[in-house]
Amino acid sequence: MNNNYNIIYNNSDNRSTITAISSPMGIGAISIIRITGSLTLKIIKRIFINNKNKKVIKKKINFGFIKNKKNIIDKVILLYFKNPKSYTGEDLIEIYCHGSLYIQNKILKIIIKNGARLAINGEFTYRAYLNKKISLLQAESVFDIINSRNKREHNIAINSLIKNKLYKKISKIINNILNILSYIEIELDFIEENININNKKIYNSILEIEKKIKKMINSFKINNIINYGLNISIIGPVNSGKSTLMNKLINENKSIISNIPGTTRDIVEGKILINNFNFNLYDTAGIRNTNNKIEKIGIKKTFKSIEHSNIIFFVFNIKNLKKTIKYLIKNKKILNKKNILLIANKIDIYLNNKFKNKIDKKYIKIYNKKYNIIFISAKYEYGIKYIIDYLKKKIPNKINLNNNFINNQRHYKKLKKTLVYIKKVKKDYRKNIPLEYLTIDLRKSIEYLYNILGKNLDNNYILNNIFTKFCIGK
Repeated sequence: MNNNYNIIYNNSDNRSTITAISSPMGIGAISIIRITGSLTLKIIKRIFINNKNKKVIKKKINFGFIKNKKNIIDKVILLYFKNPKSYTGEDLIEIYCHGSLYIQNKILKIIIKNGARLAINGEFTYRAYLNKKISLLQAESVFDIINSRNKREHNIAINSLIKNKLYKKISKIINNILNILSYIEIELDFIEENININNKKIYNSILEIEKKIKKMINSFKINNIINYGLNISIIGPVNSGKSTLMNKLINENKSIISNIPGTTRDIVEGKILINNFNFNLYDTAGIRNTNNKIEKIGIKKTFKSIEHSNIIFFVFNIKNLKKTIKYLIKNKKILNKKNILLIANKIDIYLNNKFKNKIDKKYIKIYNKKYNIIFISAKYEYGIKYIIDYLKKKIPNKINLNNNFINNQRHYKKLKKTLVYIKKVKKDYRKNIPLEYLTIDLRKSIEYLYNILGKNLDNNYILNNIFTKFCIGK
């Protein structure tokens, strides 16, 4: 943990008075400076006077001046939120001053001089969490609202902050797991009493929990796809026209084109926008056996790119159709990808050379039953339209904005770990493993769900990871 952030996690210091500029840094019409903590009123009475030259602080709105000893610094509006009815649950004051950099920093220095310290990232929201004004999920949703890029992300964050939807959903799953644990404990404690436990009901509950967690995990994946687009790896043998295809799709000469095999050594990235949806293209090193160390590294990156891609474009020279299909049948890592498009390139060379007699028709027929093949000439842009049509079908349909989606990486990782243990419970249950062994994995799954909610946290690392992402003054 960064030593600069240790302060807010030190129980002896979380009651100190803090201050920060909460508006974006820079020159503007108005700037907002926040103060919260036990010394807030004391500090303000030292540096604020109203229009009648009095130090009276009204309950809500105050008009007056910030001064340094006898010197007036600025005319300001001051909003006072008395504890516990404030964002932080403590006395909190917001000073609305003019947006001069000099004025902002001058007022901040005066406040610090009179007993406050400079807040660090997320400390105001952290105090709201400490004082039980918001849950950990709501605290994270504040960050998500600030960083929302579109209506969908904003809606998800608002649902979490205002309606606390995700908290309720996770809590419900925890209760369902606790119910299963209760059933098992009853059977273990009263085994001699011949109490009939509904095993089918327990198993159905496990299935239902698994289904709910999978749905939330999938919602994160869908969100990522909608926000960032689908990743497409353009792979295939050397000199098959991958780079030419890349350049034609992005309408830019980004990839180097050459007749020399192995020209592309590193991954070249590009983007295309189809119907306002992003597709991220990755032109990769050609696959072949080579002794060149640098080229080997490039080929290794190609296979890594395959793992992280949603769609694979396997580009090959059409004269090598039979050879390519045999290679793909042997290489199941590529072939088993759900979204693989086979692109037979350089059709222009063979159209005028008795093309039909050179290709074994049975391979095309067999392959078309299971996999997609598009015949193109990247050089002359023949068939590019069919590739675009293929991609249009991959664009996700409109999603209901009211669905309880998750868009937080931390929640996603914890849910994935929860799912591992729930699946293990389901598997062990089917194997008739003794019930007491199932309780271990059920408790482990609850631990990860509690972790999402911010309960039973054993260390400060998670809190640090969340709040230090915030901007200063929030």
